Amino acid sequence: MLSFKQFNFPPGQDFVPSKETKNFWLYTKKSKRTFGGVVLPGLFETIGYPTQMLAFFTILLLEIIPTIYGIDQGVLWQAILAAIFIDIFLAIVSHLWHDKICRHKNEMVNANSEVMKEDLRRKINTYNMYTYIFYILIIASGVLKFYFFFDAYMTTDAIAGAVLVCYLLGAILHIAYTGYFLYTSRFNFKIQSEYSRYISSGGVTFKDKTGKIVQPLFADGMTIQVQPDSSGNHRIFKGNDGYYYLETCGVLTDNELANLIVRQPYGAQGFIASRGLARQMEILQTN
Repeated sequence: MLSFKQFNFPPGQDFVPSKETKNFWLYTKKSKRTFGGVVLPGLFETIGYPTQMLAFFTILLLEIIPTIYGIDQGVLWQAILAAIFIDIFLAIVSHLWHDKICRHKNEMVNANSEVMKEDLRRKINTYNMYTYIFYILIIASGVLKFYFFFDAYMTTDAIAGAVLVCYLLGAILHIAYTGYFLYTSRFNFKIQSEYSRYISSGGVTFKDKTGKIVQPLFADGMTIQVQPDSSGNHRIFKGNDGYYYLETCGVLTDNELANLIVRQPYGAQGFIASRGLARQMEILQTN
Protein backbone atom coordinates (compact mmCIF):
# COMPACT_ATOMS: atom_id res chain seq x y z
CA MET A 1 0.00 0.00 0.00
CA LEU A 2 0.96 3.64 -0.45
CA SER A 3 0.63 6.75 1.70
CA PHE A 4 0.74 10.38 0.57
CA LYS A 5 1.31 11.66 4.12
CA GLN A 6 4.94 12.43 4.92
CA PHE A 7 6.42 11.66 8.32
CA ASN A 8 8.33 13.91 10.71
CA PHE A 9 9.85 12.65 13.95
CA PRO A 10 7.90 14.28 16.81
CA PRO A 11 10.15 15.94 19.42
CA GLY A 12 10.48 14.33 22.83
CA GLN A 13 9.55 10.82 21.68
CA ASP A 14 11.76 7.74 21.43
CA PHE A 15 10.19 6.19 18.31
CA VAL A 16 12.63 4.42 16.00
CA PRO A 17 11.48 2.65 12.81
CA SER A 18 12.50 -0.91 12.09
CA LYS A 19 15.73 -1.75 10.30
CA GLU A 20 13.72 -2.77 7.24
CA THR A 21 11.97 0.60 7.08
CA LYS A 22 15.20 2.54 7.66
CA ASN A 23 16.76 0.66 4.74
CA PHE A 24 13.69 1.34 2.58
CA TRP A 25 14.32 5.03 3.34
CA LEU A 26 17.34 4.81 1.02
CA TYR A 27 15.04 4.63 -2.01
CA THR A 28 13.81 8.20 -1.47
CA LYS A 29 15.36 11.32 -2.96
CA LYS A 30 18.21 12.98 -1.01
CA SER A 31 20.05 16.29 -1.14
CA LYS A 32 23.83 16.52 -1.28
CA ARG A 33 25.49 18.83 1.27
CA THR A 34 29.11 19.89 1.75
CA PHE A 35 30.66 20.73 5.11
CA GLY A 36 34.31 21.65 5.47
CA GLY A 37 35.16 19.94 2.18
CA VAL A 38 33.32 16.72 3.08
CA VAL A 39 30.39 15.89 0.79
CA LEU A 40 27.47 14.10 2.43
CA PRO A 41 25.31 12.37 -0.23
CA GLY A 42 22.25 12.21 2.04
CA LEU A 43 20.90 9.29 4.07
CA PHE A 44 18.07 9.91 6.54
CA GLU A 45 15.97 12.44 4.67
CA THR A 46 13.37 12.70 1.91
CA ILE A 47 13.06 15.71 -0.38
CA GLY A 48 10.95 16.69 -3.37
CA TYR A 49 7.90 14.54 -2.62
CA PRO A 50 5.22 17.15 -3.55
CA THR A 51 6.98 17.71 -6.88
CA GLN A 52 7.16 13.96 -7.48
CA MET A 53 3.44 13.61 -6.78
CA LEU A 54 2.55 16.49 -9.09
CA ALA A 55 4.78 15.08 -11.84
CA PHE A 56 3.24 11.60 -11.55
CA PHE A 57 -0.33 12.84 -11.99
CA THR A 58 0.85 15.14 -14.79
CA ILE A 59 2.23 12.06 -16.54
CA LEU A 60 -1.16 10.37 -16.33
CA LEU A 61 -2.80 13.40 -17.94
CA LEU A 62 -0.14 13.60 -20.66
CA GLU A 63 -0.74 9.98 -21.58
CA ILE A 64 -4.48 9.60 -21.02
CA ILE A 65 -5.64 12.75 -22.88
CA PRO A 66 -4.06 11.86 -26.27
CA THR A 67 -5.16 8.26 -25.78
CA ILE A 68 -8.79 9.32 -25.28
CA TYR A 69 -8.55 11.56 -28.35
CA GLY A 70 -7.06 8.69 -30.31
CA ILE A 71 -9.98 6.37 -29.56
CA ASP A 72 -12.17 8.43 -31.89
CA GLN A 73 -9.51 8.05 -34.57
CA GLY A 74 -9.54 4.28 -34.31
CA VAL A 75 -6.43 3.95 -32.14
CA LEU A 76 -5.87 0.57 -30.53
CA TRP A 77 -6.32 2.06 -27.07
CA GLN A 78 -5.82 -1.28 -25.29
CA ALA A 79 -2.25 -1.40 -26.58
CA ILE A 80 -1.55 2.16 -25.43
CA LEU A 81 -3.10 1.50 -22.02
CA ALA A 82 -0.94 -1.61 -21.66
CA ALA A 83 2.13 0.46 -22.60
CA ILE A 84 1.23 3.04 -19.90
CA PHE A 85 1.21 0.32 -17.25
CA ILE A 86 4.45 -1.05 -18.68
CA ASP A 87 6.01 2.43 -18.26
CA ILE A 88 5.09 2.45 -14.58
CA PHE A 89 6.44 -1.08 -14.16
CA LEU A 90 9.71 -0.14 -15.87
CA ALA A 91 10.05 2.97 -13.68
CA ILE A 92 9.61 0.79 -10.58
CA VAL A 93 12.17 -1.76 -11.76
CA SER A 94 14.67 0.96 -12.75
CA HIS A 95 14.61 2.12 -9.11
CA LEU A 96 15.30 -1.31 -7.58
CA TRP A 97 19.01 -0.64 -7.07
CA HIS A 98 18.68 2.92 -5.76
CA ASP A 99 19.06 1.80 -2.13
CA LYS A 100 22.41 0.17 -2.95
CA ILE A 101 23.57 3.26 -4.86
CA CYS A 102 22.63 5.49 -1.92
CA ARG A 103 24.34 3.19 0.57
CA HIS A 104 27.57 2.92 -1.46
CA LYS A 105 27.76 6.69 -1.96
CA ASN A 106 27.62 7.15 1.80
CA GLU A 107 30.13 4.35 2.41
CA MET A 108 32.60 6.12 0.13
CA VAL A 109 32.78 9.14 2.46
CA ASN A 110 34.51 7.17 5.21
CA ALA A 111 36.17 4.47 3.09
CA ASN A 112 39.63 3.74 4.47
CA SER A 113 41.52 3.37 1.19
CA GLU A 114 41.41 4.27 -2.48
CA VAL A 115 40.98 0.58 -3.30
CA MET A 116 37.76 0.46 -1.26
CA LYS A 117 36.55 3.68 -2.90
CA GLU A 118 37.27 2.31 -6.38
CA ASP A 119 35.34 -0.87 -5.54
CA LEU A 120 32.36 1.19 -4.41
CA ARG A 121 32.56 3.39 -7.52
CA ARG A 122 32.48 0.31 -9.75
CA LYS A 123 29.46 -1.06 -7.92
CA ILE A 124 27.65 2.27 -8.29
CA ASN A 125 28.48 2.41 -12.01
CA THR A 126 27.15 -1.13 -12.48
CA TYR A 127 23.84 -0.32 -10.80
CA ASN A 128 23.60 2.91 -12.80
CA MET A 129 24.09 0.92 -16.00
CA TYR A 130 21.17 -1.35 -15.05
CA THR A 131 19.06 1.74 -14.39
CA TYR A 132 19.95 3.37 -17.73
CA ILE A 133 18.87 0.23 -19.60
CA PHE A 134 15.38 0.57 -18.18
CA TYR A 135 15.40 4.30 -18.93
CA ILE A 136 15.98 3.46 -22.59
CA LEU A 137 13.08 1.00 -22.47
CA ILE A 138 10.82 3.72 -21.03
CA ILE A 139 11.72 6.07 -23.90
CA ALA A 140 11.12 3.21 -26.36
CA SER A 141 7.70 2.64 -24.79
CA GLY A 142 6.84 6.31 -25.34
CA VAL A 143 7.79 5.99 -29.01
CA LEU A 144 5.73 2.79 -29.25
CA LYS A 145 2.63 4.52 -27.87
CA PHE A 146 3.03 7.22 -30.52
CA TYR A 147 3.37 4.51 -33.19
CA PHE A 148 0.05 2.98 -32.11
CA PHE A 149 -1.55 6.44 -32.34
CA PHE A 150 -0.01 7.37 -35.69
CA ASP A 151 -0.81 3.97 -37.22
CA ALA A 152 -4.49 4.87 -36.93
CA TYR A 153 -4.25 8.66 -37.34
CA MET A 154 -1.98 8.60 -40.43
CA THR A 155 -1.68 12.38 -40.66
CA THR A 156 1.45 14.44 -40.08
CA ASP A 157 0.12 17.60 -38.47
CA ALA A 158 0.23 19.62 -35.28
CA ILE A 159 -1.98 17.13 -33.47
CA ALA A 160 0.37 14.26 -34.25
CA GLY A 161 3.30 16.38 -33.10
CA ALA A 162 1.53 17.28 -29.87
CA VAL A 163 0.79 13.62 -29.17
CA LEU A 164 4.44 12.73 -29.76
CA VAL A 165 5.53 15.47 -27.34
CA CYS A 166 3.01 14.25 -24.73
CA TYR A 167 4.22 10.67 -24.86
CA LEU A 168 7.93 11.56 -24.89
CA LEU A 169 7.52 14.15 -22.12
CA GLY A 170 5.60 11.54 -20.13
CA ALA A 171 8.50 9.11 -20.59
CA ILE A 172 11.04 11.70 -19.40
CA LEU A 173 8.94 12.50 -16.34
CA HIS A 174 8.61 8.77 -15.62
CA ILE A 175 12.40 8.54 -15.58
CA ALA A 176 12.84 11.58 -13.33
CA TYR A 177 9.98 11.17 -10.87
CA THR A 178 7.85 8.01 -10.96
CA GLY A 179 10.31 5.72 -9.17
CA TYR A 180 10.91 8.27 -6.42
CA PHE A 181 7.19 8.98 -6.04
CA LEU A 182 6.07 5.35 -5.73
CA TYR A 183 8.93 4.25 -3.47
CA THR A 184 8.55 7.34 -1.26
CA SER A 185 4.80 6.72 -1.00
CA ARG A 186 5.55 3.16 0.07
CA PHE A 187 8.12 4.37 2.61
CA ASN A 188 5.57 6.86 4.00
CA PHE A 189 3.11 4.02 4.52
CA LYS A 190 5.68 1.81 6.24
CA ILE A 191 6.94 4.43 8.68
CA GLN A 192 3.46 5.83 9.40
CA SER A 193 2.23 2.30 10.14
CA GLU A 194 5.07 1.66 12.56
CA TYR A 195 4.56 5.01 14.24
CA SER A 196 0.84 4.25 14.67
CA ARG A 197 1.77 0.97 16.34
CA TYR A 198 4.18 2.89 18.59
CA ILE A 199 1.40 5.27 19.64
CA SER A 200 -1.27 2.56 20.12
CA SER A 201 1.12 0.49 22.27
CA GLY A 202 1.75 3.42 24.58
CA GLY A 203 5.28 3.91 23.30
CA VAL A 204 6.37 0.28 23.76
CA THR A 205 6.46 -1.08 20.21
CA PHE A 206 9.28 0.49 18.14
CA LYS A 207 10.64 2.18 21.24
CA ASP A 208 14.33 3.09 21.09
CA LYS A 209 15.93 0.44 23.29
CA THR A 210 19.54 1.49 22.71
CA GLY A 211 19.15 4.71 24.69
CA LYS A 212 21.74 7.46 24.48
CA ILE A 213 24.90 6.43 22.61
CA VAL A 214 27.99 8.48 23.45
CA GLN A 215 31.03 8.26 21.17
CA PRO A 216 34.28 10.27 20.91
CA LEU A 217 33.94 12.93 18.26
CA PHE A 218 37.58 12.84 17.17
CA ALA A 219 40.37 10.30 17.08
CA ASP A 220 42.75 10.11 20.01
CA GLY A 221 45.17 13.03 20.15
CA MET A 222 43.13 15.39 17.95
CA THR A 223 42.65 18.82 19.51
CA ILE A 224 40.10 20.71 17.42
CA GLN A 225 38.03 23.45 19.01
CA VAL A 226 34.32 22.64 18.90
CA GLN A 227 31.22 24.50 20.05
CA PRO A 228 28.95 22.35 22.28
CA ASP A 229 25.53 22.22 20.66
CA SER A 230 22.35 20.18 20.41
CA SER A 231 19.78 19.28 17.76
CA GLY A 232 16.69 17.21 18.48
CA ASN A 233 17.66 14.34 20.78
CA HIS A 234 21.35 14.62 19.86
CA ARG A 235 24.19 16.80 21.07
CA ILE A 236 27.90 17.56 20.97
CA PHE A 237 29.42 18.17 24.38
CA LYS A 238 32.76 18.41 26.15
CA GLY A 239 33.42 15.68 28.69
CA ASN A 240 35.11 15.98 32.03
CA ASP A 241 38.26 14.58 30.43
CA GLY A 242 38.46 17.59 28.11
CA TYR A 243 37.52 15.63 24.97
CA TYR A 244 34.47 16.24 22.79
CA TYR A 245 31.74 13.64 22.34
CA LEU A 246 28.78 13.00 20.05
CA GLU A 247 25.67 11.80 21.86
CA THR A 248 22.81 10.40 19.79
CA CYS A 249 19.43 9.04 20.77
CA GLY A 250 17.29 7.35 18.12
CA VAL A 251 17.63 8.30 14.45
CA LEU A 252 20.06 11.11 13.65
CA THR A 253 18.40 12.67 10.60
CA ASP A 254 20.32 14.60 7.96
CA ASN A 255 18.76 17.90 9.07
CA GLU A 256 19.70 17.26 12.70
CA LEU A 257 23.26 16.40 11.71
CA ALA A 258 23.46 19.53 9.55
CA ASN A 259 22.26 21.64 12.48
CA LEU A 260 25.05 20.21 14.63
CA ILE A 261 27.62 21.02 11.95
CA VAL A 262 26.77 24.47 10.61
CA ARG A 263 27.36 26.35 13.86
CA GLN A 264 30.83 24.84 14.27
CA PRO A 265 34.15 26.41 13.24
CA TYR A 266 34.88 25.66 9.59
CA GLY A 267 37.96 23.61 10.46
CA ALA A 268 35.86 21.21 12.53
CA GLN A 269 32.89 20.85 10.19
CA GLY A 270 34.41 18.19 7.93
CA PHE A 271 35.44 16.01 10.86
CA ILE A 272 32.00 16.28 12.48
CA ALA A 273 30.31 15.51 9.15
CA SER A 274 32.37 12.34 8.71
CA ARG A 275 31.80 11.23 12.31
CA GLY A 276 28.10 12.00 12.15
CA LEU A 277 27.70 10.00 8.94
CA ALA A 278 29.56 7.07 10.48
CA ARG A 279 27.08 7.13 13.35
CA GLN A 280 24.15 7.32 10.89
CA MET A 281 25.44 4.21 9.10
CA GLU A 282 25.52 2.40 12.46
CA ILE A 283 21.94 3.50 13.16
CA LEU A 284 20.91 2.22 9.72
CA GLN A 285 22.01 -1.31 10.69
CA THR A 286 20.55 -1.23 14.21
CA ASN A 287 17.31 -3.19 14.58
